[in-house]
Amino acid sequence: MSTEITTTGSKKIKTLKKQFNEKFPYLRLGLFPSTSKLDVDNGKSITNLDAEKTLAAVREKLGDGDISIHGRKLVKNLESEFEEIFGLYAQVCWTSGEGKRHYTTGSDQGKSLTALNREKQAEGAEEGAWK
Repeated sequence: MSTEITTTGSKKIKTLKKQFNEKFPYLRLGLFPSTSKLDVDNGKSITNLDAEKTLAAVREKLGDGDISIHGRKLVKNLESEFEEIFGLYAQVCWTSGEGKRHYTTGSDQGKSLTALNREKQAEGAEEGAWK
């Protein structure tokens, strides 16, 4: 397995999410329209982008750039890069052992993806819950 995941405009969202979960089996990557950030702030539920579409088809910000995803990357940096490069609202998430889904907040934002993955594994998070 490669040590790094890269984004390209031709990559389907479901492929990216699957690759992310293969590398970090206790975490999920949620991708949403940029307007979803306001909905979350107002306590509304949000819907993931269509996983069958490519990043190029859903990006809200035009331009060049890609994102390199690796274990040392901080959660907050990954989420910010999706906003800056693609104009998308991204959230690193996990599913508890009881099946409840959670978004990263607070101190989790400053952790590396590898550290957060290990922490959630130790807490009994569900493995392989990328969908």
